[in-house]
Amino acid sequence: MSAIFSNNTDVFASIERLLKRQVEKADILRLLKVTGEFQQELFRQARAVRAASGADKVHLRGVIEISNYCQKSCVYCAIRAPNKNISHYRMSVDEIMELAYKIKEFGINIIFLQSGQDPKCVDLMEEVIPRIKQELNTTILLCLGEWPKIVYQRFYDLGADSYILKYETSDPELYEKIAHTPLSGRLECARWIKEVGMKLGVGNIVGLPDQPFESLAEDILLGVALQPDFVSVSPFIANQDTPFENVPTGDFNITLNTMAINRILHNASLIPTVSALEKIYPEGQLMGLNAGANVITINFTPPDYQKKYKIYSKDRFVVTHEHALNIIDKSGMQRVQV
Repeated sequence: MSAIFSNNTDVFASIERLLKRQVEKADILRLLKVTGEFQQELFRQARAVRAASGADKVHLRGVIEISNYCQKSCVYCAIRAPNKNISHYRMSVDEIMELAYKIKEFGINIIFLQSGQDPKCVDLMEEVIPRIKQELNTTILLCLGEWPKIVYQRFYDLGADSYILKYETSDPELYEKIAHTPLSGRLECARWIKEVGMKLGVGNIVGLPDQPFESLAEDILLGVALQPDFVSVSPFIANQDTPFENVPTGDFNITLNTMAINRILHNASLIPTVSALEKIYPEGQLMGLNAGANVITINFTPPDYQKKYKIYSKDRFVVTHEHALNIIDKSGMQRVQV
């Protein structure tokens, strides 16, 4: 009985210290492992922080996966440059604009342009970003990989508002193993994104092969240090045509606990409930909202291109507008009106 009481006391004390911004690695490690009633208390506190911060409505964003060309060789991703079993595509300006108009027609004011690290996307942005801004006047979110600072500056000057550059893991050795490039270069790019004026999104993956459990706490602490505008976490899901295609899926509960901890530490930030949660667990994205998330990304990529955009597993879950509205309704939350 005393052991149960001790665990109860430890968990509540850890949550209380996080709420007071007394952030300790030991507390994060303890909270990452919670289940049952303790996990529900963590989620309740995360929702309370979200509400108190005025971040209690769900932001919808529409993603267009504009290209599956990539210069990088990340071993967990099927659009990696060494993969010869991929049929490449790159959308035209007109294709992108047609989809951008469709996103706007659905009442969504965040247009999310995502691709592999494709050098030709830089020139594509020269045309696309100004047109979206001038014709649709929406927020533009980019996720296009690592570039020199001058390129990020150009994206901002053209009208891009924000940029996602997840660090995946805070462990330099593990990062180099999975990405074949140094983590320091990735983090330098993240700093440049903020310096040029764009809002920054970062995040990690739970369940990478050879990932020390302790490093998951370091991932969260790195996110705090970077002071991003939005932060995400995804469970690892094995992808075909990669060296990791037979690796087990990342832990669902640790992923949710990371989201809740992130909410407490980034009280007003945007935190997505990612499609990977829905793939590995029924109503997983709803559980993400209940753990403190407040963003859902709806996929507007045409089906033929979706099949070729293989940063996700072969049978990935594709989020539709109807699905997003359904889980928002079930959560008892409201969406941001534009």
